[in-house]
Amino acid sequence: MDSSYFIENIKLLNKERIKDFLMLRGKNQEELILTARDLRNKSKFQNKAELRSVIELSNICSQSCRYCSMGKNRNDIYFLSKDEILNRMKILANLGRRTFLLQSGESHNRHFIDDISFCCEEILKLYPDIKIILCLGNLSKEEYKQLKDSGASRYILKFETANGSHHKYCRPSDSIENRIKCIENLIEIGFQTGSGNIVGLPGQTLDNLYEDLVLINKLDLAMVSATKFISNEYSEFKNYSDGDIDLTLNFLAILRILKPDCLIPSTSSLETNSSNGQLRGLLAGCNTVTIHDGTPKELEKKYTIYSEKRYMPEEEFCINIIKQAGMEPVKYLI
Repeated sequence: MDSSYFIENIKLLNKERIKDFLMLRGKNQEELILTARDLRNKSKFQNKAELRSVIELSNICSQSCRYCSMGKNRNDIYFLSKDEILNRMKILANLGRRTFLLQSGESHNRHFIDDISFCCEEILKLYPDIKIILCLGNLSKEEYKQLKDSGASRYILKFETANGSHHKYCRPSDSIENRIKCIENLIEIGFQTGSGNIVGLPGQTLDNLYEDLVLINKLDLAMVSATKFISNEYSEFKNYSDGDIDLTLNFLAILRILKPDCLIPSTSSLETNSSNGQLRGLLAGCNTVTIHDGTPKELEKKYTIYSEKRYMPEEEFCINIIKQAGMEPVKYLI
């Protein structure tokens, strides 16, 4: 298989070929990944990798996703006050960081949204070159507009699985239709919007993964992503095996070929229980890495989006794998 064969079939969204590509191993997998990497290096971002810092604001969540333990019934909850959030942002800014990912469970508390808006406005007064990414779940169009007006420029809202029945199985408190509507609202408001899926979810098929690619291709996204399913020991899916690293890497490579000019993160899920997973993600075409140094240390284990065993990369690790991948770390790409 050569690069033109991969590119042609992926651009055409040839279902059977893409399903075959997802299952590649050995030499043919290496050719797929090399094709993705070459396309990234020829894109507008070239061989640069964006470094982000994440602050996990709260584990309070109104959803009840079966793969996550931060649902409605969680007792061990926390949230950062606006003073704590702003202080964490100042610390990161003084370290030279310029791209912040503010992430939380889905909360519809009016004061929480107001606090985040306040923090965005205040930090940008002090450091106007900062880029703020939000990942706060489904909110109203008015709340999204408020956050955009406060200075946040990007928003991540993953749909996780595009198939309606599979989505309801994994995320019983939401629907794919509602999720897509929120994504469309974000795009309409003017956010540089990111979305994507989880590879390896229980009950997922290759047809489901193909549907995910079709939806990603349909949406006007600036950022796309795929995380590897991690079995959360406190979730309803605790007895399932983690997602397959090679399947996830192949999906990421296909994403890069489909979306050569999008940001694609090599997430910490790739490193969890998979040696060199995040480096392999960069080699498969990813161009973003997140440093886990914004959340107060005493709260990190309470943010169980994957599991308590999740890997939380620090700055030295992130810079090292970027350089090992032959890439250049930069403060932001968009």
